[in-house]
Amino acid sequence: MRYGLASAAVLGLAMFFACTEDESPPAAQPDGGNASSSSSSSGDLTPPADDDDDGEPSDAGPIDAGVPFKAYDVNHVLSTGQSLSVGARGTPPLSTTQPFANLKLEADAFAPLVETTVETMSSAFANLVTQIAADEAKLGDHDLLVTVHGVGGFSYAQLKKGTTPYANGVAQVKIAADLAKSLGKTHVVRAVTNVHGETDHNLKSLTYQADITEWQADYEADVKAITGQSEPIPMLHTQMSSFTKLGGAGGSAVSRIPIDQLAVHVASNGKSVLVGPKYHLPYVSDGVHLTNEGYRHMGEDYAKVYRRIVLEGKRWEPLRPIAVTRAGKTITVKFLVPSPPLVLDDVTVQNPADYGFEIAQDGAPPPNIESVDVTAPDTVTLLLAAEPTGQNRRLRYAFTGTPAANGGPTTGARGNLRDSDATKSRAGYNLWNWCVHFDEALP
Repeated sequence: MRYGLASAAVLGLAMFFACTEDESPPAAQPDGGNASSSSSSSGDLTPPADDDDDGEPSDAGPIDAGVPFKAYDVNHVLSTGQSLSVGARGTPPLSTTQPFANLKLEADAFAPLVETTVETMSSAFANLVTQIAADEAKLGDHDLLVTVHGVGGFSYAQLKKGTTPYANGVAQVKIAADLAKSLGKTHVVRAVTNVHGETDHNLKSLTYQADITEWQADYEADVKAITGQSEPIPMLHTQMSSFTKLGGAGGSAVSRIPIDQLAVHVASNGKSVLVGPKYHLPYVSDGVHLTNEGYRHMGEDYAKVYRRIVLEGKRWEPLRPIAVTRAGKTITVKFLVPSPPLVLDDVTVQNPADYGFEIAQDGAPPPNIESVDVTAPDTVTLLLAAEPTGQNRRLRYAFTGTPAANGGPTTGARGNLRDSDATKSRAGYNLWNWCVHFDEALP
């Protein structure tokens, strides 16, 4: 769907921009809000019910009671978060031409969605969605409008409802709706993408799960008040995987933020949707921000989730555990797997030891892990050197890293478990789904 430039007068906001501000949160204690061995579980391990009996465990039904797909001319996606949402350090830009008809806002008009000073996730996200809609979903034109209002270094408190960035996002909706109407086009807001968590880690937030829940609910209510749409507005987010480099000069070994990001996904009934972790992506030398290739890859990761929840109308589940059982020294972990079979891949991600799995308990040193094996398309089996006998036993994955180490596939908190997703990348990436950071009770 092609659009000419509109001449309607609108607010003079920078509607699509690439903020390159460093993450510069307030001072924090050196432990960076480290979780103790008694930290809460990632969430309920009960898998969602299968709604269409196609054998895929992630088919839990459409979001928000199943609003059927309806085509619109302008499919609007808002983008918020801190510096990773705006491509900080992602130079040079890669997506400098628009291969479809995806859009951004430039003051008073729609304009082709291209990157100018840095590579954000937005162009890759929109372009893969549009290609999938035409090639796989057979929906014809499904052009996206992406408008960005994230700010580098900002905490949830600085981005939530009542702040200037949030108001900018809501204003973008009104501007886009009015522009579409002036062109005789229909408009809907499909989702909010969010890349966030670093500053709240530094601030030792204890309310991050509730904060994300509130954040999504506020966007949905305020956007629907403008557009009048019945379609849900989920918030798509990724786990913060660079916490080893955060939390003060000494860095952090662990963080509760990625655990809260998983927990809100499990609890939200499709409203806050976890795409996955970011430890498989390439980081720049500061260990916190992504390379230009990393941002482009991340955008395509988000696009796959948009396909699932918007184009297909089904529940997305990241690669995550749904059952942990133990018989003596043997632990069996069953996973929700977007695209079976599971694979232990120590080529793409360097093995941090035991493929990222670890045992923790109180009252005694944890037993060593002797082996980790994929024993079924959705199952991993661990053999311990001895039976765990301590209290508060935990099974963790990609949970503990080396303080002050850079995030990423060779140095950060990470693991080697992925699925076999064969989604074709526009940029030649392997778009496998990597297992989430998790911390679960061990029987």
